[in-house]
Amino acid sequence: MKKSLRFASAALALTLAAGMTLPAFAAAKADYSKDETVYAVMNADGSIKSTTVSEHLYSASGLSNVTDESTLTDIQNTESDAAFTQDGEKLVWNTDDTDVYYKGNTDKALPITANVTYTLDGVTDSLENLIGKSGHLTVTVDLTNNETGTVTVNGKERTVVTPLITAVGVIFGQDATNLSAEHGMLESAAKSSVAAFVCLPGVKDSLDGLLPDDLSTVEDYLQDSVTVEADVENLTAPQVMLACATNADALGTNAFDLSSLNELTDGIGQLNDAMNQLMDGAAQLVDGASQLANGTLALLDGASQLNSGASTLNDGLGQLTNGLDTLSSNNAALQAGAQQVADGVLASANSTLMEGGLIDTPMTWDNYASVIDEVLTMNEKTLAAARKKMVRTVWEQEPSFKDSQLDIALYLSATKTNHDLEAALRLMQSYDPSMFSAMLDLSTASAKQTVHDELKYQAENSQDIADVRALKNSLAQIQYFVSSVNQYTNGVATAADGAHSAKDGAAQLADGTKTLYDGVTTLNDGAGQLSDGTVRLNDGLNQFNEEGISKLTGALDEEQIHGLKTVLDEMTSRLEDYTSFAGKSEDASGSVKFIYKTGETVAAADVTAQTTADVQEGNFFTRLWQRIVNLFKF
Repeated sequence: MKKSLRFASAALALTLAAGMTLPAFAAAKADYSKDETVYAVMNADGSIKSTTVSEHLYSASGLSNVTDESTLTDIQNTESDAAFTQDGEKLVWNTDDTDVYYKGNTDKALPITANVTYTLDGVTDSLENLIGKSGHLTVTVDLTNNETGTVTVNGKERTVVTPLITAVGVIFGQDATNLSAEHGMLESAAKSSVAAFVCLPGVKDSLDGLLPDDLSTVEDYLQDSVTVEADVENLTAPQVMLACATNADALGTNAFDLSSLNELTDGIGQLNDAMNQLMDGAAQLVDGASQLANGTLALLDGASQLNSGASTLNDGLGQLTNGLDTLSSNNAALQAGAQQVADGVLASANSTLMEGGLIDTPMTWDNYASVIDEVLTMNEKTLAAARKKMVRTVWEQEPSFKDSQLDIALYLSATKTNHDLEAALRLMQSYDPSMFSAMLDLSTASAKQTVHDELKYQAENSQDIADVRALKNSLAQIQYFVSSVNQYTNGVATAADGAHSAKDGAAQLADGTKTLYDGVTTLNDGAGQLSDGTVRLNDGLNQFNEEGISKLTGALDEEQIHGLKTVLDEMTSRLEDYTSFAGKSEDASGSVKFIYKTGETVAAADVTAQTTADVQEGNFFTRLWQRIVNLFKF
């Protein structure tokens, strides 16, 4: 009975989390989007020292005459010269750019606040007074959800919160050992340790009284306070980090599905129906026991055939296992070979682009797409490389040409030969009088612009740039090939493990069929004992139904499920409406996340330095936490 209640509690915990991790969807397509990231610097006790908000506006059609709204002060455009006019809280942007980034300050209260306390050997004191001391340290982070509202549940008003998914991290340096974190996860980097938690502040109080006593353990999953303990030697300041958002995807992890609530509700009825069927089946089992004796001879013949088939299956699985083991032994070489080929192609591409003057530093697999896109923007570096190539080509055609004559050829190509550079070169070779006129015209700004535009046109339509465009696609295909090889080898390894397990099972099956064959001969004598046992089973099932199943299903009646769904629906609605902190126009779709941290520490810097290695080599929890750590780089 207690085990069943624990399973039901865990299932309900997932259900409650489901309603609080749904992404918000706009009712209609907005004119532009506005993404907010709120950065808060905390004092050691969790109080807010300063709050800065970073805003990103985006519209595929440009942001000319777009009206934005913001309560921020000291607003600065951080990534362009795009101008705006301000009238109170209204900002009108005047740019054809598709993206605008700006930041500002605010003293507005944050939705989640934290109170951090430090206790060393049972004595609570400020962190400042504990620095440099040794002993057993307890760090407690109490979270308060300030985004509240009310909803009517079964005729009564109830306070509910906007259930912001909140990640909490506490980072220690080398001075801390023997960390423990109930309800959290622990990971270690080179010189630091991290305790990480994911919480739903305020949700426990929102559900207070709605859960039956038998399922009250679900509250263990809804934390408002987290605690980390460690032994410290010459304590240095640990760093506390928080991140919260309206959906878990913003924090780098996955969300649950709200449909699990309906599945739980339906499951209660199904459990009750199944129990009734089980009791009916127990009564039928009594009658079937007498028929079992008559079937023992047929069972004996079947057991003999099963024993023979199990032996054949065991032999076949042995051959399959050997084959998969052979494939698995080549996995490492196959992966290494694929990566070596890919790296060789990337190195060749780097050599070509660097020799052509298109890039200065080698590309990596992480940045090759953005580097190539920058080359294709026809920036000054790309144009300089193209000019160098053209000058070299001109000298090959006519060694008497000088570098400066390329400008004349480009000018003539744009104005007299319809972008035909070879025709322009022939015109120069014939010493047409127009060439001298062109030399005079090049002193004007208009002529210089014509030369620049023609250089850009010739570069964009050159074979070199076409090759660069093709290179990006080729590298992407190679990268996909390496990923596919890794997926293949992982699949082979998994199949090999499965084959070994199946072979072990086949061997056990062969042993079991032999035992079954021997046991069938005594089954007839046991049939009488079975008949007596089925009667006792029938009585026991009736008792289990009265004391267990009926009590469990009765503890989650329709009214209580309705109350839970009412609260979850209200909190989901609040999440959908919570799309901005510093304000936004009704014409914009919005999303917002909050990043808090105390002052930077050596331990925190070590975690950041290890991010790449940990993401590649760590387990799932390490990768999850590293994604969250990346949010705090401000």
